[in-house]
Amino acid sequence: MYEFHCLTDQFFPTKAESSGPFTTTDNLFFEPLTELLAYARRKQPQLLMLLGPFVDAEHPHIKKGTIDTSYDEVFHLEILRRLQDYVEYMGSEVRVILVPSIRDSNHDFVFPQPAFDIHPPDLRYQITSLTNPGMFEANQVKVGCCTVDILKQLSGEEMSRIPKDGTSNDRMSRLANHILNQRRHVVLYYLCGNLYTSYNTDGFYPLYPPAEGIPLDFSLAPEALNITSIPEIIILPSDMKYFVKVLSLGGNEGEEQKKCICINPGRLAKGEGGGTFAELNYNGSPDMMNASIIGI
Repeated sequence: MYEFHCLTDQFFPTKAESSGPFTTTDNLFFEPLTELLAYARRKQPQLLMLLGPFVDAEHPHIKKGTIDTSYDEVFHLEILRRLQDYVEYMGSEVRVILVPSIRDSNHDFVFPQPAFDIHPPDLRYQITSLTNPGMFEANQVKVGCCTVDILKQLSGEEMSRIPKDGTSNDRMSRLANHILNQRRHVVLYYLCGNLYTSYNTDGFYPLYPPAEGIPLDFSLAPEALNITSIPEIIILPSDMKYFVKVLSLGGNEGEEQKKCICINPGRLAKGEGGGTFAELNYNGSPDMMNASIIGI
């Protein structure tokens, strides 16, 4: 059982979130990550979410085998060491959450994935990892995330038509709705208490068969992909254009309508240049939030 110190903010903490790759394709210096952490030092969000890949198997240097250190060493020296410095600078109230990707060379690549096994000395309450997919709860606000690019994969399989009334059709919102309307997965991590897991049957990955290149373990999927309840925030990093959307779910036949904020922060590094990340101030409801997509 993991235990986290409580955050002091009354509502959901100010949060910055970013999705890998965290270094450009021409080197392994992780300069975009350095810029992100410098921004976080200035803005001081209470919660920083980093979604993999961290040691990207698709990076040219890793694919060619031209690095002279192990993947674990790259992860610990280039990622965890930077995060330890960041947390020590920011103080005891800050939290950092890492979520693995099936493209992480230093981690189990079968989806769904376990959390990273990280135990920074004296910082285990501040730097932690979720499963992929996973959910956590901060101040009674549920946040779900999945680093498989399900939005892009759904976009290649979806068949849709223009509504008869001619109204505009928000494709990104529709794709995200597919996931939440077929709820599967949940592993709950409480930031203000102990860690526990709960399972239900029935998605975070509603495609069958899975897209090419997705090593889905069907023996794990029925439990690990469950979503027992709609989260207030869902993070779905994708190669598709970044966005922040407020989704409206339910409301049929007396069902209570619920809103969920869906975020695609984009990629922190794109080719040989910088990319984007997201910053969110959530004050109790989707109608009382301020979100920005920020380029580096």
